[in-house]
Amino acid sequence: MGNLRSSKLLAILLILGLNGSLYSAEKPREELMVIQTVSTDRRSFVAGRGIKDGVVKGQEIIFANESVSILCKAIEVNRNYSLWVPVNKSINIPFKKEEIISYNSHAYGNVALDIVADVSNLIPKIDYNEVYKRLRSENNISAKVSYNRGLSQSSSDVSAESTSNRVGYAFSAEYDYRFMPEFELNFGGRIDNEVYRLAQPELDISTSRVMATFGATYHLMGFTSNENNFYVSLIAGIGQSKTTVSEESSSGMVTLLPEARVGFLMPFTTTYAMIFEGSVESLSAKEKFVDGTEQTTNMLNVKLSVGLRF
Repeated sequence: MGNLRSSKLLAILLILGLNGSLYSAEKPREELMVIQTVSTDRRSFVAGRGIKDGVVKGQEIIFANESVSILCKAIEVNRNYSLWVPVNKSINIPFKKEEIISYNSHAYGNVALDIVADVSNLIPKIDYNEVYKRLRSENNISAKVSYNRGLSQSSSDVSAESTSNRVGYAFSAEYDYRFMPEFELNFGGRIDNEVYRLAQPELDISTSRVMATFGATYHLMGFTSNENNFYVSLIAGIGQSKTTVSEESSSGMVTLLPEARVGFLMPFTTTYAMIFEGSVESLSAKEKFVDGTEQTTNMLNVKLSVGLRF
């Protein structure tokens, strides 16, 4: 009888030891993912993980951002996507669409962790160059609108004392060829409209321009610890200018040499970013009236621009 009890006890210990070894071998794994969409009632969300990633219906996983973590359960799963709801039905989803969060592939029973300490040890460091690869290493298109204001102007037939204010706006679009993460070449065009107001005699002179532009941009990637980054650009351009004075028009060539920009790129998704720029530019226009009279105008402008990169 004693031998039988000893044998049973030994068997139980072996089974427990084996189970403990298997459990200890299964370690939690922190990974990053992007929320695809969140329901309007904030009770569920869709993740870009499906059967091909090892997700099965009924699985429980801990999802976390920098503020909170919740334990969620997969209620629908297909090959590429899965639908998740919190295990605690009183909890609303704290995440936003296209937010980057971490998920733990091993849930500790039915208890999620409340992140109240140093989350840097719990959430993996985000590789922004990889997450925002579309904006940081691939070619993009930029579209901007600008407000222009003249700093100074000199003209071959208008004295400096009679000058006053010159304001206007511009629309531009560029193709940004990214040949290195830090460097890109810019090819584009812009349309300008300005009004130049003379003080004496009181007169408004309107000018329109169409130019092709080209230049280079350096992104200050080493000076940021998040998805945003500053950049500097040097741009040149050439095109046509038309000026109207008292119903008389003159037209000719205009050159942009150069435009110096300082910009800020602020992604709001992984593929779209807002652009904020301040720049100073030098323009020179050589125009001719119908009677053959030529006029050369040199301008120095300051510009504020906002736009979209995608």
